[in-house]
Amino acid sequence: MKTFQSITLILLLACMVSACKKIEDLQKDPAAVYDPAPKLIFTGLLMRASDAPWSQDQRHNQYMTQNEAYYAGQPYNWTTGSYEEAYGALRDVNRMEVEAQKAGELGAVYLSMAKFFKAYFFCRATAMFGDIPMSEAIKGEADNNFQPKYDTQQAVYAQVLNWLEEANTELEAHAAQGASLEGDFFYDGQIDKWRKLVNSFKLRVLMDLSKRADDTPDLRVKERFAELLANPSQFPLILSNQDNFQLRYNTINMYPLWPSDGIVIKRDARNTLGATYVDILKESRDPRLLIQALPAEGLRADPDNPFTAFQGGKTGDLQSTLLKQATEGQLSMINFDYWIASPSGIPAIQLGASEVQFALAEGVNRGWAAGNAAEHFKLGIEESMKFYGVPADQISTFLAGNPYKGNNEDGLRQILTQKYVAFFENSGKQAFFEQRRTGVPTFSVGPANANNNEIPKRWAYPTAEYSTNEANLKEALQRQFKGSDTQNDVIWLIK
Repeated sequence: MKTFQSITLILLLACMVSACKKIEDLQKDPAAVYDPAPKLIFTGLLMRASDAPWSQDQRHNQYMTQNEAYYAGQPYNWTTGSYEEAYGALRDVNRMEVEAQKAGELGAVYLSMAKFFKAYFFCRATAMFGDIPMSEAIKGEADNNFQPKYDTQQAVYAQVLNWLEEANTELEAHAAQGASLEGDFFYDGQIDKWRKLVNSFKLRVLMDLSKRADDTPDLRVKERFAELLANPSQFPLILSNQDNFQLRYNTINMYPLWPSDGIVIKRDARNTLGATYVDILKESRDPRLLIQALPAEGLRADPDNPFTAFQGGKTGDLQSTLLKQATEGQLSMINFDYWIASPSGIPAIQLGASEVQFALAEGVNRGWAAGNAAEHFKLGIEESMKFYGVPADQISTFLAGNPYKGNNEDGLRQILTQKYVAFFENSGKQAFFEQRRTGVPTFSVGPANANNNEIPKRWAYPTAEYSTNEANLKEALQRQFKGSDTQNDVIWLIK
């Protein structure tokens, strides 16, 4: 009897406790994480900040061609783009800020990192579309604002540069205090290396603004470049490959080219190197080509010039033409023994030393600051070749055969060309954005082009914006393109 009474009492108490709970609490998923630690969100952001190699972006960069009609080729016929890549990540950044504030002193370093990630992802969005929501973005939950205004590109870049400068200053203080940055699989929590990335990304932003350097005094493009160059202790940069911001693959996060069954087939006529890229390396007898690619099976090499056995497909050619050429052994494939020697493959650089060195060379060439453009040009080539394991004697031979032509148009073209070469299968859309900005190298256009023989200049805004934020969107379109919204409209950044 006593046992029965005890059980009854326990059940009554349980019911009373349940009755006191709010319905919202009862509806929560017990397996879900509602208050994630900042380090967990930070780890997720690192994956969102990474662009994989061997993607459609790299075909639009004209490094590779896809020759099988069953798959998408390279017709440049995209129209709209998606906000999710950037704004999905920015929602996570906002949540990391919320959780970091709850953590007090332990979360301070994540608030500084949030400034970098806001700069990083807002830059991605504005480079694709033009004017974008920024100052009122990601405020639906907090401020009940689901129709944010569109900020001008100039305003976006002004805020981005401010965020990066604040992040650099704050990270210096965090490093001096021995702060911990957990959840970091890029730099293992080394805040000094993140600081180098912050300033190197700032350098990329300044170069992206090269066409606006003379008419936007508030952005201080030239002055900021000169400050970066003159104050290495205040603005440390990524100057060697050991500091590259790069994604390393492993047996869990497997390399994109590694087959699921582990069986590597060392021939793929559907995917061959692009002529825009290969022709540059052939002309300069670049030893990177001998590592990255295989000779075309149907071509006979000149005994005195092994580069004559390599050939790329023209991006502008029809896929049927490219497939016929590849099947007949007229086009070069990648060197599978190099790229897929193991499931970890080759790290994917998101922003590396070679890009930084070439950016420094470009700024000096343009007269933005005093410096040695020839030395930065040389170091950019060296860091890129070291990444591929090119022997020192071959690097020296290449540099001797391709000397810098001086701070003039020819020298600038050299810098930009070598920067394009160093971007091979790295840094997502950055090679496309660089070519859009500078016109170097000349991109192939031909019968496969489905965009009126044009290389697009942007992505049209997501169609959902026309139903969810129409008034603000149309105001931005009128301001930028007189109401137009196509992939060929020219954004403020490159006018």
